[in-house]
Amino acid sequence: MLDTRHYLFYSVNITDGNIILDEGETAHAVSVLRVKEGQQIQITDGNGSIYECKCEQRLKNSLSCKTLTKKSVSRTNPRLTLLLGIPDKEPFETVLEQVTAIGVFRIIPLVMDHCRKPWWENWDKIQKRFISKMIVSMKQSLYPYMPQLDRPTRLPEIIDTCPKPLIAADQNGETLRDDILTSQSQICCLIGPPGGLSIEEENLLESHKALTVKIAPHRLRTELAAAVLCSRIMASFL
Repeated sequence: MLDTRHYLFYSVNITDGNIILDEGETAHAVSVLRVKEGQQIQITDGNGSIYECKCEQRLKNSLSCKTLTKKSVSRTNPRLTLLLGIPDKEPFETVLEQVTAIGVFRIIPLVMDHCRKPWWENWDKIQKRFISKMIVSMKQSLYPYMPQLDRPTRLPEIIDTCPKPLIAADQNGETLRDDILTSQSQICCLIGPPGGLSIEEENLLESHKALTVKIAPHRLRTELAAAVLCSRIMASFL
């Protein structure tokens, strides 16, 4: 018998007392986990709610479930926004998976001066794949919140609206202290692209009083740096 405490399914098709799993979630439930009619499973809407449900009817491409109970899960502090200098597509997907599990609130991809091949120009065609990666990570972590994923933008267009403090990873930065973090409910952090920040971008961050911090003894790849800095910030609130 499936132990539902270890699995979480996702659906946006939620009405009073009834939830429908889509084709992909149904295949995972029925073909992979062997869920049977009458079994109970947990489903989230990605907005903090977890529904305890009873599987009722398997259709060709969907699974109908009856809601038994609903639980609201508090969002972890702080509400962390990640500004990410866009790396190659595969490392970008790795970042999405990792920071979703860490509990990041918002992800803003940045087109920066040293970004390389502009694969993000086809954003509308590939965004669905990114969302699916985040859904899988959310389900595996059992944390029922999907981060907000913005369209790619440029640093000058977004920096004035970002939560403060703004913390930027820099190999020559200072040590990040817990007292800077734990007094805040919203924090923004920045990881540059594989080519690093340009002089103009460094000057922009300085003019906005960004705090530059050293996160490791040696230089890290973009995807690892994002995971390290985000987890460092989130862990200070545990």
